[in-house]
Amino acid sequence: MVVVDSSALIPLAWVGRLDLISATFDEIRTTEAVRAEVLIEGKRGTAALEAFLEDGSISETPPEAADVASLEGVAVADASVILLAGDDDSILLANDKGLIDVARTHGVDCWWVTTLLLKCAKDGTVSATEASGVLYDLVDQGMNLHPKVYAQVQQKLEELGD
Repeated sequence: MVVVDSSALIPLAWVGRLDLISATFDEIRTTEAVRAEVLIEGKRGTAALEAFLEDGSISETPPEAADVASLEGVAVADASVILLAGDDDSILLANDKGLIDVARTHGVDCWWVTTLLLKCAKDGTVSATEASGVLYDLVDQGMNLHPKVYAQVQQKLEELGD
């Protein structure tokens, strides 16, 4: 099972690859707070995100999320997915360093979007070449990724080959 954050959902929607999450995980969950963050009328990717989230499970934002957010210096939506992933012992899929750093202090197993891409290439969900193209598209469409990380992921994809 995976709990997804807006920082992973939005860029994958921008490039039309939300399917990679479904191909990797049997059960997909998020919170109402994240749903509210991503379903904004007039924003790029909203229609794809709405359709994708219809197939997932949306949990209420835990009442303690506001307290955790305040204590940890993260948004309520971020605290909500940390709590949900921690309660279910799920993987948290995100692309926000601050969120991931806090989640790890709570003992939550975290995946970056790049981790998802590498897993999909390794499992044969996509070819290494296709994964490389998706990575390029993600960055080209505005997903934040340090150049060093980009180069390392590209190298790993080359090693996986087709």
